[in-house]
Amino acid sequence: MDSAKNALALVIAPLTEDDFFNEYWEKDPLHIHRDDAGHFESLASIDAIETLLSTQPLSYPSVQLTRSGHTIAVSDYTDDSNRIQSHRLIEEHRNGATIVISQAHENISTLAEFRRDMQRDCHLRCQTNLYLSPPSQQGFNAHYDSHDVFILQLHGSKTFNFYEGGVELPFQHDRFETSQQVAGALTKSITLTPGDTLYIPRGVMHDAVACADSSLHITLGVYAITHRDLALEAIQRLTTDDPAFRKSIPRQWLTNRNQTSGDAANKPSSAAVPSTQLTDAQLLQALVSLHDTAAIDSLPSCMGSLTLIEHRHVPTQHDQSQEPTDLANYPETIHLSERGVLSVEHTDVQLRLRTHGSVLEFSDTARALVEKLLDGPVTTLSLSTHFSDDDIQHVLAVLRSANLLESVDS
Repeated sequence: MDSAKNALALVIAPLTEDDFFNEYWEKDPLHIHRDDAGHFESLASIDAIETLLSTQPLSYPSVQLTRSGHTIAVSDYTDDSNRIQSHRLIEEHRNGATIVISQAHENISTLAEFRRDMQRDCHLRCQTNLYLSPPSQQGFNAHYDSHDVFILQLHGSKTFNFYEGGVELPFQHDRFETSQQVAGALTKSITLTPGDTLYIPRGVMHDAVACADSSLHITLGVYAITHRDLALEAIQRLTTDDPAFRKSIPRQWLTNRNQTSGDAANKPSSAAVPSTQLTDAQLLQALVSLHDTAAIDSLPSCMGSLTLIEHRHVPTQHDQSQEPTDLANYPETIHLSERGVLSVEHTDVQLRLRTHGSVLEFSDTARALVEKLLDGPVTTLSLSTHFSDDDIQHVLAVLRSANLLESVDS
C-alpha cells in the first residue's frame, strides 16, 4: 500500500500521536508554535476565499458574517433568497465583520482532501470552518464549543483568551447558551502566528481577537465518540433485538397517581425491567456500528476515477452487458490506496473495508483476494496463480467503484 499523507501529524507535529492523546486530548489547551509561516498554506488562503466568492453560488448560513457586540442583519449581505451578495459581504467585512465559511470542505477541494485524511487518522467525524477577521476585530463573544477544535493559523495573527467557567466535556447537544453561561476571570492569552496550531478541548471558555493584520484561520472540529455514545448505541441494539423490551410497562405504574407515597407495588421497580447489562460482545458490536457511521459520513473522493489507463477497459460490478474482460486489459501491477481505506475489520466470516462514504464486505474467495491486496502491490499474473479470472475481475471492479484501486504499470 502507498504511504498516505498523515494529516494529524501535520496538525500536531512535532508531538507524536500518543503524546497528544495521552497528555492533552480532553484535558488542556495546547499551543504549538512553528517558525514556518507556510506550514498550512496548501490548505486554504485569502485567494481561495476570493475565488469561492467569485465563482460559486453561496447562501446563508453556509457563509455568514459576525461581529462581537454588533448585530449584522442577514439582509445586509444577501438577496431575498438568502443568496450571498459578494460585494456587499466584502463591504461589511471592511467595516469590521468576520467572514465565516461553515463546512468549508464542501466548497474548497484542498480542505475536502484534508478532512478525509483527518477522519482517517483520527477515526472520528471532522469538519472545517474558515474565519477571516479584519485587523483588531473580534467575531464572537466568549463562548465554549461542544466539540474539540484545532485552530490552524494561516494568515496574520490572532490572540485567543481563555476564561474561567465553561462546562467539563459537554456532549454535542450541550450547546453554549449566552443566557446560561458567563465567562469568568481571564486565565491565559495565547497569540497565534501563521503556521501555529492551537488545540482547545470542548467546554473551555474562550474568545479571539485579530491583531494588527487581517487574520485567517481554519477551525478543525473533531467529534469525539463518548462512553455515552457507545452505551446508547449498545442499548439501542439490545432493546431492538430483545422482544422483552417491546412489551408495555405494567399498567399500575401508569395509574398510580401518587408516585411519591403510593403503594410500593404500583411504583416502577428495577426488578420488573428487563436486564440492560451489556456484554463485551454487545459493546464491540456497538463500536463497530459507530465506526461504520463515521466512515459513511466521510465524503468519497473521486480524484483519478475518471482517468483512463491507456486504452484499457476495466468493467465495474454493474457492467452486466458483456462477458468478463480478459485480465490482460488490467494494469500489470495493482495495489490498494492507503489514503482511501479508513480501517479494516476482520470477523469470523467477513473482511470489512471502511472507506470514505461506504463499508465494503468480502467473504470467502473475495476475502482472501482482498487480504492479498492489503499486503502490498501485486501483479495480476501472481493473482492468477491463486484465484480465478472471474473472481479477480469481480473484486477489482468493486474496489475500483469505491476508488480504492490504484495501478502501477510495470
